[in-house]
Amino acid sequence: MTNVRLVIAFIWAISSATNSYAQIAPIPFVDGLRHTGVPSCSTAGCHGDQVTGEGVGPIVGQNEYFQWASRDEKGAHSRAYEVLLTPHGKRIAANLGLGPAHKSDTCLDCHADNVAEEYRSQRFQISDGVGCEACHGGAENWLAFHRIGAGHARNIEAGLYPTEDPASRARLCFGCHIGSAYENQFVSHRLMGAGHPRMKFELDLYTTIQKHHVVDEDYRTRKAVTSGAQVWAIGQAIAVERTLTLLIDNNIGSTGAFPEFVFFDCHSCHQPISEGINQLSWRPNPGRALGPGAPILNDANIIMLQAAMRVIDPVLAAKLENQARALHAASQQSGSHFRRAAATLKTTAEQAADHLSEVDLSDPAKVRAILREITSDDRVRRYTNYAAAEQALFAVQRLTAALGLADSEFNAGIERAGQAAKSPYGYDQRAFGAALRDIGRLAAE
Repeated sequence: MTNVRLVIAFIWAISSATNSYAQIAPIPFVDGLRHTGVPSCSTAGCHGDQVTGEGVGPIVGQNEYFQWASRDEKGAHSRAYEVLLTPHGKRIAANLGLGPAHKSDTCLDCHADNVAEEYRSQRFQISDGVGCEACHGGAENWLAFHRIGAGHARNIEAGLYPTEDPASRARLCFGCHIGSAYENQFVSHRLMGAGHPRMKFELDLYTTIQKHHVVDEDYRTRKAVTSGAQVWAIGQAIAVERTLTLLIDNNIGSTGAFPEFVFFDCHSCHQPISEGINQLSWRPNPGRALGPGAPILNDANIIMLQAAMRVIDPVLAAKLENQARALHAASQQSGSHFRRAAATLKTTAEQAADHLSEVDLSDPAKVRAILREITSDDRVRRYTNYAAAEQALFAVQRLTAALGLADSEFNAGIERAGQAAKSPYGYDQRAFGAALRDIGRLAAE
């Protein structure tokens, strides 16, 4: 299994070598380095010195281990293995015929740092879940440089994964939170049918929730810091690129006679069937040339990327718009039409990611313009499905945070939008749109 992973890693690295935002190192899952285990990072004097508070270490807070291990939202990665031991986790594994979930690679390849046995040190414990090296890379070579303060660049050379770079971070996180071509890193419709939750992710929001360190002056002297708005935008572009890469993969994008349904909007099918006029779920969408009854590709990230590029590069935004329409239309024709349209849009998404890596989104004027676009009448009419509303709400939260807009009026608008999109089966597009338009008007003042 390890050799297959390393071959795929090499192929992906070669295929992305022409992109300016291409990752400069293999992701930790296949880095070929020995993973020394969480105890290597959690000792007193390192990242486990300060038990509580914000951390008062002379360079880093030294409370990072306790942030990772906390029982609140910040500790989700440390609890990823525990999920496999719950009744729900056991039931999913039983439905799939996997045997114990906590011993199955199908589950462990995302719920733990499941590197091959030969890359595990004596202190390594699979039960630590998504530990330090699952994100930062096997510490075999870089740990000694890290301890003596040799500098971040030297650590990167020795195998530390560059998580501070948003494009590299996106490719790392998306491996589990969207999927990858690596074996067992894709939540298929079959897994969801067995009980696995629907996948949802937004790079800047989830980075903020899971952040275990403080970005202070010490941090800024060692590493480049990218604005939250730019992380959000780059994340949207690479989410589109990753989704379409998987969609056109012959081993992933179809299952027998059918396409892989996980690429489609769950709730275009999973809605109650009712004759009540007020309970009909289908709504026309100006971004799609589809009528009632058609399975709808989950285009939530596409809609967000279009909004960002309307501000950053209107010409490229128009290409995204036209190619997305073509993709929706092709989904009703044939698999070959669908894959060709997906490949075309994927290329444009890669161009958008390149552009977004170069533009300065610390400029409040640009961020306000994107926020106004996301909350505009034209954009709001596209949030016909719950997944799109979910990404729009994430975007509004992150962009208002980037602008420092935390007053009561903005918060009240976000709260109203959240209530309208609280449940996929009770999603109220009219109320959601009204709340977003109010936020847009505030942002324009």
